[in-house]
Amino acid sequence: MKRLLLPLLAALAFPTAVNAESANDYFLKFNQAQSLLIKEDFSKAEKLCDEMIEISPEKKWGYFCKASSLIISGERKKRVALKNLTKAIEIDPEFYDAYFMRGILQFSMRRNSMSKLDRTACSDIKKAFLNDYQSAIDYVNKNKAFLRRDKCTGFY
Repeated sequence: MKRLLLPLLAALAFPTAVNAESANDYFLKFNQAQSLLIKEDFSKAEKLCDEMIEISPEKKWGYFCKASSLIISGERKKRVALKNLTKAIEIDPEFYDAYFMRGILQFSMRRNSMSKLDRTACSDIKKAFLNDYQSAIDYVNKNKAFLRRDKCTGFY
């Protein structure tokens, strides 16, 4: 799981349009959190992400950042990460980074075959894939057998 998520987190590009006054703090915290995630210092990164949410609760990147810091921390924290990804998607329904990460996260969680969690994971990966999100395309191409076994359809 770490091998997939860390490069994904490192490769994310941060949008350049943020409110001018809080922009410096927001950008600074995001960049610091991203560096901490790469260094695998998840608890410090999570605190910075919480500060981002406090500065701009209407922006998706704070929630995405927090989810990223929680994902590798165990089953209980995965559920909180899932909620944060869902919040980021509610803010921006075309945030394919979050759809892809939420799908990967759901596949990594304990679930029954074709449970709601399983179907949502398939749907999220499919949404990112069908909107030409490159990480989703690569994932689908590498995991066709897994996706077929999980009865995920509609990719091709």
